[in-house]
Amino acid sequence: MQIKGGYFSAIVKEVRKHQKGQPIEQAFGWMSTLHGYLSSPTGGRVRHGSEIESHVELSRSDAVLYCNLIRSYATYLIEEYDKIVRK
Repeated sequence: MQIKGGYFSAIVKEVRKHQKGQPIEQAFGWMSTLHGYLSSPTGGRVRHGSEIESHVELSRSDAVLYCNLIRSYATYLIEEYDKIVRK
């Protein structure tokens, strides 16, 4: 499998197309939801640092939640990538 794309949504679409019915397909759905929320001006408001000047602060518990989710997704993706390239 070859993954093409430079943006998260393009990469998600490509991987989901090749991994139908696999747990990674569901995980990408969750990641897409988190990405959409954090990127939204009415959600997490952290898209490309565009809201840094308006000083939007996260609570400590929200920041820890997002950090832990992103860390677990990144770890999962690295492990899945390793499995794919070893095939």
